[in-house]
Amino acid sequence: MAMEVNEMLFMNKGDGENSYVKNAALYTVPKLTSEGGLPLNKGKIYISKTSPPAVIKAYLTQFQEDFISFLKCRSLEMVSNGRMVLIIHGRESEDPTTDRDHNYNWEVLGNAMSCMVSQGLIDEEKLDSFNIPYYIASKDEVEGLVKKEGSFTIEFIDLIAINTLDITRSTPESRANLIRSITESIISTQFGEEIMHKLYDKVTEIIIEDSKLGKEVTKRVSIVAVLKKIK
Repeated sequence: MAMEVNEMLFMNKGDGENSYVKNAALYTVPKLTSEGGLPLNKGKIYISKTSPPAVIKAYLTQFQEDFISFLKCRSLEMVSNGRMVLIIHGRESEDPTTDRDHNYNWEVLGNAMSCMVSQGLIDEEKLDSFNIPYYIASKDEVEGLVKKEGSFTIEFIDLIAINTLDITRSTPESRANLIRSITESIISTQFGEEIMHKLYDKVTEIIIEDSKLGKEVTKRVSIVAVLKKIK
């Protein structure tokens, strides 16, 4: 894969509510309760094989709103013909419930939290009402939203899959620490600081067991895109 770069990237402005700092990452928790207030994704913290279609639709709808808002904000900052390079976590499958590679971290974290519910360390109702504010998109979803928003043309877009064991000294402990670095602030806000060590110790135990059984996912998929601001 090779790309020739003929022009430099230039930003137009970056102040106020449209600034890159304020809008670089737009992750909003989708509404995942029924009209009667019951949790739609009971016992899970992300999209899973058992999640009803309404959960998948809610996550996708929220991502569409957030990503289009992100593109609009970036467009206001960029000069005409400027380029933006995006590298975001992506998935290979069009069905978010069947691609275990992309949601393994959430699966492990959710299982660890369920164990703590059974031990009385986490309130079950709190877990049922909690969902990770994160959506892992497919290449087609990203491409479609860029075209729909209309501020950019796509000069390049592709999926890049990396075996993390090939590039790092990955261990179950380091994988658990990575999950903790990404999720601890979100989890502690909902469930409190006092359970964090026990929770991520359980995450480590699950990854160690998966590793022994050959179930640990070690592939990382990213969407790489080069977008050009339309005049």
